[in-house]
Amino acid sequence: MPTKAVRFSDKEDNAIKEFLKNNPYFDFSTVARMAILKFIENPEINLVPTKVEDKKSNNSKRLQ
Repeated sequence: MPTKAVRFSDKEDNAIKEFLKNNPYFDFSTVARMAILKFIENPEINLVPTKVEDKKSNNSKRLQ
């Protein structure tokens, strides 16, 4: 099986390390496999609108 790669931000990497430190019965591979399989079974993504600057009027707008 080929190796798979996932990129994490420093903040995400630190959160993963902290979780694994506090949950010694898990390793990264197990957590990643569980998360991927759960997503495959229920591919739900919750999107949150972000504020962007409207350069014409100097107001913020919410994108949806």
